[in-house]
Amino acid sequence: MSRLVAAALTMILFSACQSTTNELTEGQRAEIEEAVKQAASEYIDLWFGQGDIETYMSLHSDWAGTPWGFGSLNALRSYTEQYWERWDFEVGEPGEMAVMVLGPDAAAVNWTTTYVRIDSAGDRQERTVSFAHVWVREEGQWKLLLAKQA
Repeated sequence: MSRLVAAALTMILFSACQSTTNELTEGQRAEIEEAVKQAASEYIDLWFGQGDIETYMSLHSDWAGTPWGFGSLNALRSYTEQYWERWDFEVGEPGEMAVMVLGPDAAAVNWTTTYVRIDSAGDRQERTVSFAHVWVREEGQWKLLLAKQA
C-alpha cells in the first residue's frame, strides 16, 4: 500500500510540476540540480557518518508523515537512533546521482550505494542498495519528501 501511495504522490507531483519545468532556463535547472545533489549528499553523509540527529531530522519533510513510511518524524527519529546504536559504517560512498528537475521546488534523485556495516556483535555485511528520493524546497530549504530503497 505504501508503494502505491508513494507512486501516486510522485506522479501527482510530477504532473503538477511538468508545465513549470519547461519554463525553467538551463541555468535554473542546473542550479536546482546542484542544490538537490548537495542536500542529498549531506543527507547521505549524516546517515553513514551517524551525524547530528537534529541536522539529519531537519532534512525530512513532514508533509506525508515521514518520507520512509514510519508514520511520523518521531517514529523515524526513534528508528534512526536505534539503527545508529546497532550499526557502524565502514564504507558509505554514494554512486553517481541522477537528478530530474521536476519544477522550481521539486526534484527526483536516484543513485546506488555500496557500503559495509558492522553490527554491535562484530558481524560485517556488505550491501549494495539503490535509492530514489523526491526532494522539495520548503521555506528555502531542500527536504526529503519521499524515499524508496531497493
